[in-house]
Amino acid sequence: MEKKIEIISATAMLLSVAKADEIIENHEIKSIHSIVSDFFQISSKEEVDNFINTAKEKLNNAIDIFEFGKALNKNWTYQDKIDFICCMFEVGFSDGELHYLEEHMIKKISTILNVNHSDLIESKIEMKNIFKDNY
Repeated sequence: MEKKIEIISATAMLLSVAKADEIIENHEIKSIHSIVSDFFQISSKEEVDNFINTAKEKLNNAIDIFEFGKALNKNWTYQDKIDFICCMFEVGFSDGELHYLEEHMIKKISTILNVNHSDLIESKIEMKNIFKDNY
């Protein structure tokens, strides 16, 4: 049960990055699908779809995103959090450009997850370099 809450919480945070600029695009959903599948080692497409749909519902009903951070802070190592920051940048850069509202949301989430600013910047640079090569 706790693992499901963790997956839903992480997925809701990824969706909040995609939703930050008010438009959740198909490539962002594909990116989130891939991240959830890889990050949590879920091979079933249907299971990932269910987590995304549940997370969308939870995010729409949430007062704020702090409740999602609580579950992740409780269960994740610092390295897990840094890896997840990279995943959020992956969603942000999935269209080739990081929107300033997406970046703001990632900064907000990294604060909730107690990630050092220097590690946030390092993650951003790393992901920007990866996506720069793809576009």
